[in-house]
Amino acid sequence: MSVRVVNEMKRVKVRGDRDTKSYRGDGSADSPDGTQSIHERGLSRLLSQPIILAIAGAALLWAALPPLDWWPLAWIAAVPWLILIDSPKTWTRRQYIQWGIVGFFFWMAALHWLRLPHWATSFGWVALSFYLGWYLSAFIGLSRIGVRLLRLPLNVVAATVWAGLEVVRAHLLTGFTMASLSHTQYRWISLLQIADLGGAYAVSWVIMFETSCLYLAAKRFREIWFARTAGQGVVPQPRMKMDSLAQTVRQTILRAAPPLIVGSLVLGTTLLYGQWRLSQFKTGQVNRSVRVALIQGSEDIRLEDSEEKRERIHRHYLDLAFQAARSHRDLDLMVWPETVYGGFLIDHDDSPAVPATWADSDMTPERFREQIGKAREHSQRSLETLAQHLRCPLLIGVETVSYTSQGPRIFNSAAYVALCEKINASQGGRERFSDGTDVKEANEESGKKGDSTGQRYCYFGRYDKMHLVMFGEYVPFADVIPLLQRLTPLSTSTTPGRTPVAFPVGSLLLSPNICYESVIPHLIRNQILTLRAQGQEPDILLNLTNDGWFWGSSELDMHLICGVFRALETRKPFLIAANTGFSAHIGPDGRIYQQGPRRDVAILVADVTRSPLRSLYLDYGIIPNTLLVSFIVLLVIAKCLSASRTFQRKITFRRSA
Repeated sequence: MSVRVVNEMKRVKVRGDRDTKSYRGDGSADSPDGTQSIHERGLSRLLSQPIILAIAGAALLWAALPPLDWWPLAWIAAVPWLILIDSPKTWTRRQYIQWGIVGFFFWMAALHWLRLPHWATSFGWVALSFYLGWYLSAFIGLSRIGVRLLRLPLNVVAATVWAGLEVVRAHLLTGFTMASLSHTQYRWISLLQIADLGGAYAVSWVIMFETSCLYLAAKRFREIWFARTAGQGVVPQPRMKMDSLAQTVRQTILRAAPPLIVGSLVLGTTLLYGQWRLSQFKTGQVNRSVRVALIQGSEDIRLEDSEEKRERIHRHYLDLAFQAARSHRDLDLMVWPETVYGGFLIDHDDSPAVPATWADSDMTPERFREQIGKAREHSQRSLETLAQHLRCPLLIGVETVSYTSQGPRIFNSAAYVALCEKINASQGGRERFSDGTDVKEANEESGKKGDSTGQRYCYFGRYDKMHLVMFGEYVPFADVIPLLQRLTPLSTSTTPGRTPVAFPVGSLLLSPNICYESVIPHLIRNQILTLRAQGQEPDILLNLTNDGWFWGSSELDMHLICGVFRALETRKPFLIAANTGFSAHIGPDGRIYQQGPRRDVAILVADVTRSPLRSLYLDYGIIPNTLLVSFIVLLVIAKCLSASRTFQRKITFRRSA
């Protein structure tokens, strides 16, 4: 065979190889001269610097959240990350570390307000951002396992992994759900209604699913049209003809339309469900209601604030409370935010220990119990007197000092004061209030003071915050290693409460929660289920919070959004009484009916009714949460098994070699 014939055969083989490679699995198409198109070269450059794609996605998601609140960007924010997931390239440990660093800076920007309460809280800001930053690397890595190893659809994998990681984030290290993907859409009411099926995680799942469908459609469109312009691959193009253009359009519709159709079906079904639930709410309204005044003062808070500042805040809220009482005579309840009451609520158990600081005094245990008993009675009487002057039941954020056999304990509490119940004594006895006070004597005393109503207010109990903020309210292991407490600006650690409480307000039951408890979905859900088991399922949820620590920053928006989702997930009205904002009345449909101003005073009077709707997520929320996390666990197991098989093959190959 001549050299000329051999060379011609080689040229034919090379031409055939170009034809078969003109359309590759990653969507790239070679140009007629064997080089990549301009578009493909640009995509290759991006993939050669994957950190740019990671930064682009983080920037888009940050802009979709408060303070910018450009919510439409949330629907495309994950596209750069999906490119990284779908890429045929093999990413190294270095890339995953880079993405973790990008995630770190994203959370630093999103949670910038954590630095405001005190210079020492900046350490918590950095630590929390560092921890949360690795969720971006986990999202990309886990999704690649599902797409590339298990060959599962990208849209299903990405949506399920993202939502599953949000469930993990809500539980791990005490839990944190602010700045979730679903939170960007808190004003799209019909979209949010599926939260009563799968919580905020279901909304995040839908958003990520739609983003993935858009990405897949765009990818297929790009594959077809850039292959056409390259002149090879999917659409042959000897010349620019109308039939060639029509064929390209048909190819585009056949290949790019399916992801759009699937995405439209999912989004359309979600919105139809939302409209159906909203129509049920409109036709099922309950007339019975209670009138609640939410007092919003505006006093910025710092850890180093003095007792004088504490007293000033108390007077500030007194002025607002009396203003509300004069303007609204028919209130069923008035609410003060978290820890704005100037005094302390004193309590003790059956055998309070004498504090170590009193060891040098002549205080005996018996005398100490007597003194603490008087202090407890005086602190409760102070609250009752305040309600008596306002002529209104009160729920007040107050710090409780409880003297126990193990020493003093501090609680972050909500104290409830309401009208005393009259108890008719039998056998000719005198009528008394529930606190033991003689009704006739109390009325005579009220008449001397110019109060002709004959009403008396009693302290009915308190709710102690159950879920505390690490390094904000307590220092881990400080009870074992006291030195840890002295290394922080916290003078003492708060003790968590043990059980939720429901207070009767008018004809309804109200359950309070405090501060960041509204950030944790399963915490609120478990509190309601606990009360339901006791026959006291609440009709209204109420959050008392003091966001004056954050000086009117975007933290106020993020905290408010959490309240929107807790209302939707439980199908119960959700009220917020917040210092510096945002106080709010949120309906069980997720609508914000009333909202206080940012860093300003307000008195919101809400007429609240029992919701006619029930929530499947409240009853069975553990099921979707478990399914989402189980999917992540299965991906991890699949990766471990694959790595094990690869390792065994390497060992076998080395032995055979």
